[in-house]
Amino acid sequence: MYKAIILDLYGTLLDIHTDESQEYLWNKMAFFFKMKGADYSSVELRNAYTEQVDQLLEKKRMKGVEHPDIDVLKVFKNLFKIKNMESSRSTALEMARFFRIISLDYVRLYPGAIELLEYLKAEKYKIFLLSNAQESFAFDELDFTGISKYFKSIYISSGYKIAKPDEDFFKILLEKEHLSPADCLMIGNDHTTDIEGANRLGMDSIYIHTNCSQRVVPDEIGAKWRVDSGDLFEVLEVIKSFEK
Repeated sequence: MYKAIILDLYGTLLDIHTDESQEYLWNKMAFFFKMKGADYSSVELRNAYTEQVDQLLEKKRMKGVEHPDIDVLKVFKNLFKIKNMESSRSTALEMARFFRIISLDYVRLYPGAIELLEYLKAEKYKIFLLSNAQESFAFDELDFTGISKYFKSIYISSGYKIAKPDEDFFKILLEKEHLSPADCLMIGNDHTTDIEGANRLGMDSIYIHTNCSQRVVPDEIGAKWRVDSGDLFEVLEVIKSFEK
């Protein structure tokens, strides 16, 4: 029925909770910046970080990108520039990873994620990841949870400076992989990004409602199948039904 399955990551395969508002995070980040020679107070650093994110997103919007994304490494490099310091990519990556570890409460596979991926692999589907995420976070967490190996290709929004539901992000995958929307099934937990993006291209989708989904979801979201239980084993049964 389909040649390819396109999966979202966070809230679909990985259960995650982060908190970037905690004072502890910004105190530790300010201390780390000082160790690197950039003297920030925690409040100053938090405000500068937020301003840099907003400015970089606005630059993309000014260029006509409806749903832009940025690379957080650029943010960290700019935070050094504010203090008249140059920084390497490796230093920015070190800061980003530290930021993620401190802000991360947990990241873990949902029950059924491995079983779903193993089935798709066994059935010879092409499996792709299309995620609104940061490459400097996501690749580590894909490796940590052991699921990188299942994907033919991985598309992370920070690497392309564009995010779901922008159809151009989907089109990047389709064009690179020589696929049409009719060849693909999108599976995701966010009706405003995963499902809306698929809808814009006329691509079929399965919506799964998990603890990371928006609390209020309309009755009609355009998904061909809907799994409100949050159970990936139920998603697997939907896919198995294609063969009947």
